[in-house]
Amino acid sequence: MNGLIKLSLKNGVAVVVLCLLVLGYGFYSATQIKQENFPDVDFPAVFVQVVQPGASTEEIESDIVNPVEDVLMSIKGYDSLTSTSADNAGNIFMLFPFGTDMDQMFSDVEAVISKTDLPDSANVTVQRLSANSGPIYQAAVVSDKHDSLALAAKLQEEIVPALTKLDGIHSVEIKGMSTEKLNIVVDKEKATQRGISLNTIRTALQSLHYALPLGNVAQDETTIPITLSGKVDSLQQIEELRLGTAVGAVNTDVTLLKEIAEIKMVSEQNEISRYNGEPSYILHVVKTQEANTAEVANEIKAALAPYEEQGEINLHVVMDQGQEVEESVSKLIQEGLYGILFCVIVIFLFLRNIRATLISIISLPISIFATIALLDQMGYTLNMMTLGGIAVSIGRIVDDSIVVIENIYRWRQEKSNEAKGKELAYKATKEVIGAVTSSTIATVVVFAPIAFVSGILGEFFRPFSVAVVVSILASLLVSMMLIPVLGSRFFKNVKPHKEGGKMADRFEKIIRGALKRKGLVIGTAVLLLVGSLSLIPLLGFTFLPPGSTPSATIEISLPSKSSIGQTNEVGGKVEQYLKSMPGVNNYEITVGGSGNNPFNSSGGHNKATLTVQFSDTADLNQTLDKLNAELPAIVTAEVAGTTVNVKEGQQEGPPSGDSIDVSIYAEDADKLAEAAKQVEDLMKQNGDLKNVTNNMSNVTPKWVLTLNQRGIEANVSPFLIMQLVGEQLRPVNTGNYSIDNKDQEITLSYLQPITSREELENLQIPTAAGLMKLGDIADLAEREAWVNINHEDGNMYAMVSGTAKNAESISSLTQQVKKDIESLSLPGGVELSVGGGQDMLNEGFASIGIAMASAIALVFLVMNMTFSGLRTPLIILSSLIFIPVGSLSALLIMGEALSMSGMIGMLMLVGIVVTNAIVLLDRVEKNRKSGMSVTEAIVEASKTRLRPILMTAFATMLALLPLALSGSSTSLISSGLAITVIGGLFSSTILTLIVVPVIYEMAWKKRTVKAEEFIAA
Repeated sequence: MNGLIKLSLKNGVAVVVLCLLVLGYGFYSATQIKQENFPDVDFPAVFVQVVQPGASTEEIESDIVNPVEDVLMSIKGYDSLTSTSADNAGNIFMLFPFGTDMDQMFSDVEAVISKTDLPDSANVTVQRLSANSGPIYQAAVVSDKHDSLALAAKLQEEIVPALTKLDGIHSVEIKGMSTEKLNIVVDKEKATQRGISLNTIRTALQSLHYALPLGNVAQDETTIPITLSGKVDSLQQIEELRLGTAVGAVNTDVTLLKEIAEIKMVSEQNEISRYNGEPSYILHVVKTQEANTAEVANEIKAALAPYEEQGEINLHVVMDQGQEVEESVSKLIQEGLYGILFCVIVIFLFLRNIRATLISIISLPISIFATIALLDQMGYTLNMMTLGGIAVSIGRIVDDSIVVIENIYRWRQEKSNEAKGKELAYKATKEVIGAVTSSTIATVVVFAPIAFVSGILGEFFRPFSVAVVVSILASLLVSMMLIPVLGSRFFKNVKPHKEGGKMADRFEKIIRGALKRKGLVIGTAVLLLVGSLSLIPLLGFTFLPPGSTPSATIEISLPSKSSIGQTNEVGGKVEQYLKSMPGVNNYEITVGGSGNNPFNSSGGHNKATLTVQFSDTADLNQTLDKLNAELPAIVTAEVAGTTVNVKEGQQEGPPSGDSIDVSIYAEDADKLAEAAKQVEDLMKQNGDLKNVTNNMSNVTPKWVLTLNQRGIEANVSPFLIMQLVGEQLRPVNTGNYSIDNKDQEITLSYLQPITSREELENLQIPTAAGLMKLGDIADLAEREAWVNINHEDGNMYAMVSGTAKNAESISSLTQQVKKDIESLSLPGGVELSVGGGQDMLNEGFASIGIAMASAIALVFLVMNMTFSGLRTPLIILSSLIFIPVGSLSALLIMGEALSMSGMIGMLMLVGIVVTNAIVLLDRVEKNRKSGMSVTEAIVEASKTRLRPILMTAFATMLALLPLALSGSSTSLISSGLAITVIGGLFSSTILTLIVVPVIYEMAWKKRTVKAEEFIAA
């Protein structure tokens, strides 16, 4: 260290140039580094979706989900495996521990899925999850200039291709578009007379599309392959498709398709979208994983701007993450700049010298830009966590420079006759650099145990800790290299000043009084500590501060067989309600499709999702209660059996841990549903809960056919019945064909679909004994079936979830729910467990507790290496005892709960607080080495180190003041963290200056000083 200081002083110009280069490169990196809302956390999860159009929930469960679950459970090392079976699709979610090699797991999942025997019509997709994998830009698109069809063409043919070509775009999707297809509607009576089924037509149509190799011909030493091919390429060819007749048919003439069917192009809309009640298309844009969110969002808006300016389209922005990122970054930068301003004021008030103040502050831009440059090189992004790390470190960044420049300035005032220029700067810096280095290393090692913080909290907190460590290490290098150089050159004419000063003289009286009244000082400190710990029950606990997002999601679910038209009508009624509701800024509805959840199965004609944005002044809890109370009557009046669920809008980032999840297990589905209903009703009666949902609450009628004895004797094939009945109930897809040079999907359906039980039972089935009615060969029973079937690790389960209205009461509320559930008379064979936010809270606090214990051990190791022995390091660690005094009191005064943010603040304090004790006791030890008595060594050190200790402490506290007063609740970087650090540092600083000297004198007063106790640095 001393060598580095000497080298820097000898090469002052080179040091200044080096710092300018760091500033320049850091500024360049700041323009290049990616900007995101949150760290790009790769969640250790794999999502498998299998879509099979037309399949029932039971078919999905038995034919798709069960086989897939069986093969996935052969993969080792997963945490949980859950699935949902519904009409048309099954979803399987596989969660692994954080730290798992997800590339390997993803490959393993794809490998086992590819070997699974699934129906031919099943379409499988396997996806990974990431914190930044969702759309970054969503907008409702309307037009005053074009009608719906013209606008759709404009979007598909011009706008989507233009956006897709932009750098960093992964996909562009338009919701609410219509699709054209060729629909062949067959007259059932005419087809039946000729013995023609939909399958007959499909087979005949497919038989025209072929390519058969016939062999090769050798001509002029050239081998020419010969193929026989045919294809369907015109509408006329389909209309004149020749169909044979079945044996026993009434009409045995050759039939042309157009004689028994109407063939026409139809426009089908599987998804309807509106914005504020106005029909619109919803534009969704997803960026690539490596792209810069803010930059890509700006490119999207620039590409759309000409279309808006020309009146081609009107845009209503639903979500713009680029703007959100820029606003978040701007807010944190603003808070950081206020923090810097407060630091400048504090330093100037203490030193009352402009040059000394400016030299102290110069470490800030160098350290900040050096941090940004290193973060960019390490592959991190500029997000709420990395920026937050820099913001909360501002006060600590200047600490090292303050101590060094204050000592140089003091030497100029008091010892200018002993040394001049570089010699003085060297001696003054050498006097404190040991303490500065030790305190900085102690702060840095606090973040090493972050490896013990598991789960999503650790993943989000790791970039934060990297930013803090890099910025503090950079500040240490600045204080060792640049500050002595500047201090040696810019303090030429400092007026001599006697040692001490009014503040130091007053403090000398206080410290001498404290040393004479050790019992009173220690007793008062203990009382303060006990009193502060007694505040914990009054604070309440929460995992993370819940985000204040003034929005809600309304999910509407009609009976499973409802059409998209019925769903649209119900959605329209809800829109009318919202239009007249005060406090609503805007609302968007998506009918059909997957709504706003990319993991929902497609084809949800009975589903509608509304996203509502409220004004900032709206009372969200009161509004949600009103919606939940009034909307059910509105939707059921339109279609009986419709359910509606209103939930608070979700904020991005890690979960806030304010939920209560009750998992219920049973082998009998009816008992499981009964228990889930009991728990749901119980939780809905609790006034402290909102957003209560039950994933096993919807049933639909089901007809079950079973071959009777007559059918068995007639040797009727179940697969024949499946084919004939299936084509009567749903359209038959024949594939895609190029018709008149345009790719078209062709579907077959009957003009007269089955709409009643009587029609189903009268369906004619060909048998060996001739045509027989389905009702004669099979018995039909009516039952109820679940709309969704959920599995956890292969076992059927249901989950009832609710959200605490007050996140701070999650612990007591969870205990209350457990107690209430115990009073229920649940069906036999039912087991349940209660988890959610309380489990996250327990796990998080345990992880932070381990990290804090490890941090204290590492700090002790550093202190032991600095001071040798056990006594002085233990005295320094005693300053940590006083952290709760200020931290808990400040949280109570500001009305904040004890959250993970506060615990992380306390973890930071472990490194910050010992800085004061190190700076103080380092001086005491040197005084004792020079021959002073213990008491006089303490008094002299307390007077000398009072100013730098107060300067560094107040600089750190005031730098965090803007964040503490902002009310920010952006994941971990919340006002709670700032309040914890400010309160803990305030109490620890005051008590360190008074209590630590008392403890030191008690420990060393009666011991004889030995020379070997002091080891030269």
